[in-house]
Amino acid sequence: MLLCSLALQGQNRITVMFYNTENLFDTVDDPDKDDDEYTPSGSRRWTRNRYWTKIGNLCKVIVAADEDTAPDIIGLCEVENDSVMTDLTKRSPLRHLEYRYVMTESADTRGIDVALLYRRSSFGLIGHESLRIDLTPLSFRPTRDILHVTGRLPDNDTVDFYVCHWPSRSGGVEETEPLRMRAAQVVRKSVDSILSVRRKPYIVIMGDLNGGPESPSVREGLGSVHRSRGHESADGDLVTMMDGIGQGSYRYEGEWDTYDHFVVSGSLLNGLGCTSAADVKVFLADFMLQDDEKYGGRKPFRSYNGYRYQEGYSDHLPVLLFLEY
Repeated sequence: MLLCSLALQGQNRITVMFYNTENLFDTVDDPDKDDDEYTPSGSRRWTRNRYWTKIGNLCKVIVAADEDTAPDIIGLCEVENDSVMTDLTKRSPLRHLEYRYVMTESADTRGIDVALLYRRSSFGLIGHESLRIDLTPLSFRPTRDILHVTGRLPDNDTVDFYVCHWPSRSGGVEETEPLRMRAAQVVRKSVDSILSVRRKPYIVIMGDLNGGPESPSVREGLGSVHRSRGHESADGDLVTMMDGIGQGSYRYEGEWDTYDHFVVSGSLLNGLGCTSAADVKVFLADFMLQDDEKYGGRKPFRSYNGYRYQEGYSDHLPVLLFLEY
């Protein structure tokens, strides 16, 4: 790793965003996937107009998330394919920001995947791979791959990003926790391979982990530890940034939960190198929320309320991580 100038340290910022887009499907029926409901004749009447409204709404959130410009690096989940990613980056208002992207091609039965967008001025792509999660014999329903991306920041520090969308809680939290544990173990194994060859690796794990910071898959499977403010973490620790964050990213039956995560290596928190993790927050703006008529308060303004289309954004709020160098 090249030494950085102390005069520059802390003067520049990279904004990393993760966002569950809530079913960004195109309108074309893929005969190999269970995507029929997101077609014009499907149960959700998913038309081109609704699709492009969704694209526009996601652009609005992305641009609003960073008041200076727009996030430099963005992890997305629930994106269907290369077609929707091309529309989002090349045929929408985001085209002026010149995002590039890489994504998975999972065996998920619905055809949804994860992706990483990046601005070449902020991130130089070195390589990427999809990590398959084998759920057999726990489940014979495939899940989303994990996207592992390696690249360089402007200060020449190498960072490994993992974009995740772990198995859902549908069917019961306890009953499905072993599935998320499998996903956590896949990430942990890959991280351990990096730790075996790099003394001070910079690692950022982001994603919808379908559980909070204290869930077994996050705490035990991934091996994450609490952030110790004022104390150094070991370089090889995986430290959750979401402890005590307050406002959650997902609301269910009137209660906020933190399902969308950033977990970073201890070396990013110690501030001994060029790059350091400075802060994390849930991003919300008034236009992304609506009144919760059943439970009171406010909730994310999603695209559908059940099967009733309402022109919203997503059922999740995005989370932001700020890296300084």
